[in-house]
Amino acid sequence: MGIVKIEGRNLREALESAKDKVGESAVVISRKKGQGRVLLAVADAPPKSSMALLTMRQEARSLLSRDKITAGPNTAGIERCLRGRGASKALIERVCDAVSHKAADGAHPLDLAVEELATAFPIAGAKHVPGQTSILAFVGSAGAGKTTSLAKLAGHLVRSGRRVVMVSLDVNRVGAVEQIRALGKHVTCPTLAARDVLQVMSLLQGDKRPDVVLLDTSGISTADGEALRRLQTALAENNLQANLGVYLVAEITMRPVVLEEELDKLGQLPIHGCILTKADETRKPAPVLEFLARRNIGVGFVSAGRDLKQDLQRATGEIFANLMLKGRVL
Repeated sequence: MGIVKIEGRNLREALESAKDKVGESAVVISRKKGQGRVLLAVADAPPKSSMALLTMRQEARSLLSRDKITAGPNTAGIERCLRGRGASKALIERVCDAVSHKAADGAHPLDLAVEELATAFPIAGAKHVPGQTSILAFVGSAGAGKTTSLAKLAGHLVRSGRRVVMVSLDVNRVGAVEQIRALGKHVTCPTLAARDVLQVMSLLQGDKRPDVVLLDTSGISTADGEALRRLQTALAENNLQANLGVYLVAEITMRPVVLEEELDKLGQLPIHGCILTKADETRKPAPVLEFLARRNIGVGFVSAGRDLKQDLQRATGEIFANLMLKGRVL
């Protein structure tokens, strides 16, 4: 067969096409990349000697030189930046390929990278049903920032005019009850320390039931998963006007394998979304973001800092792009 030219929109597509047209023994002798196109010079078998390889390379260069393609945008800077954020090879290729394909429109490569990264990670929608109390339970390991994130969200909801109650199931840890009471006072939100998760049911009676119950769990994921499944069952059996949404609170600095273990400990508990904390403490947010995307867990909020009023941001595509390209939320 000799050497043939194979074309694709990206390297992966061109290699697949080479495999289909030439066979499993296809060998790439040379390649040429341009704006939205990749050209390969492919042989059907490897060269048998160094002289044969030299001859093949000369033939391949001659073959590809006949096809004039426009040079694509320089994505080396974007690739280098994403690698520095801990991005996987697959994500880097996705972003750089998207930049190459869309560059013909005249947009700046960095703007195109922002556009692609903004859609790379899912966003959790609001868990609210009109006329019902929303119970938002925060789960995750101890030290992940559940209580502080709970207080930040409570303050935001109170300032927007919602009736909110913060409930803590973490009543056995020294200082935990005092902590949530102090935070509740700071954000002007009533609190309840509950030894049993079903005490939440008492808040759902009457006309003055809250719009939102924010539920802080113990940080012992196996026990928390069991407790929330009990609450879910009780809500359904009593036909109460309330809905339960479970949010995993995770440090953006965590290793994905640790997050996987946390989810396993929670058991068959539906996770509505994730709250990422400590976004100001890492320059490599990609591993956690990519893990959540693979598990189809949307990010609801991102926390960066300790200010109860300002340091909790609703997740947006712009924030994802900032984290991946700048290493910070804003």
